[in-house]
Amino acid sequence: MRRQGLFHIPELMATAIFIWVTAGNRRPPGISGRGGENDLPVEAITDRETWDTFIDASPSGLLFHKWDSLKITEQLTGYTALPYGIYMGDELAAVCPFFHKRSCGLSIVLSPPPLQAIVPYLGIVMGRDYTTAKQSKKESTLQVVAEGLREELGNLAPDYLSMKLVPGFRDIRQFIRDGYRIRINYSYTINLAPPLETLWENLNGKLRTNLRKFERDGYYMEEGADLGPFYEAVVRRFSQPEMNIPMVTRQYFEEIFRAYPDHVHVYHLYDRNGDLKGVGTTQEYKRYILWVGGPKIDGTSANEYLQWLLLRDAKEKGFLEFENTGANNPNLNMHKAKYNPALSIYLEMSKKNGVGKMAEWVYSNIVNRPRIKRRLVSYIE
Repeated sequence: MRRQGLFHIPELMATAIFIWVTAGNRRPPGISGRGGENDLPVEAITDRETWDTFIDASPSGLLFHKWDSLKITEQLTGYTALPYGIYMGDELAAVCPFFHKRSCGLSIVLSPPPLQAIVPYLGIVMGRDYTTAKQSKKESTLQVVAEGLREELGNLAPDYLSMKLVPGFRDIRQFIRDGYRIRINYSYTINLAPPLETLWENLNGKLRTNLRKFERDGYYMEEGADLGPFYEAVVRRFSQPEMNIPMVTRQYFEEIFRAYPDHVHVYHLYDRNGDLKGVGTTQEYKRYILWVGGPKIDGTSANEYLQWLLLRDAKEKGFLEFENTGANNPNLNMHKAKYNPALSIYLEMSKKNGVGKMAEWVYSNIVNRPRIKRRLVSYIE
């Protein structure tokens, strides 16, 4: 089976089809939206405070959606960030950040853009009162959101469009009617409401035995002051022959950590002698997300203990949910399932015309190779 790694398919589409486009093949029309006059209540938001206030207030707004995060991603990837707001009258009902790039005659619109799965989802954020509104209000709001985005996407005319929505955003009927292809993705979540004792008993029995051993051996966790050990460990693991997956440049992580020092953290696990045995990063905003984890160090399974300590940390800090991304990776499923998580669904919506389909095929079969990616993409190593 061909391994696609962690790289989002559309990133190298423009390069991949350059020869095909310039060889005389006529580019078909872009993915066009319905609607006539440009009278829908959608506009690009240019004010950081307006955007972040909305994200902070919305239950589904995540750190990935925050203004500085979008701008850092824009600068790093070369995609233009388009932070749209959808209004109902004077009320900002929803926002949606798109990332757009035109190259070699190809128009690509993504949310999120390709970042080696570092940003697992993005897409539409509904307003603060949406989840508690009556169903009739929800339906009318979603209709306005879908119509507004349809109009803006019609202006962008993407050959390839992809949106990965946040977990919990499930009513996509308007988009299905518009012909979007739907794909189901998964993440793992643990409800932190039960007592810690219950969370402990829910763990796999063999895992509990291993965790007791690490505790007896004096392993301990500390928050790190810099990203050095984490990044070096991850790059070392990803460069090994059985993986050989390019890694997002260290600059991205450093800028995100500088922008959100209260919400993004790196943790180190040490043995009793002070030797580093595990590393991992978290996002601690509205939910506690085990973000990018490090590989095994010296062949030990100490990361199991680190994850348990992070789960306890989330519980002690009052978070209601612990999310462990990576449920789509079959190589990680058995390990992550030991903590008895629930499966959380998040949806991907996509559209592509003839050029987009050709580019996707070329990328998947030819360009999706680490050596080529490293030569063509500036923000991976």
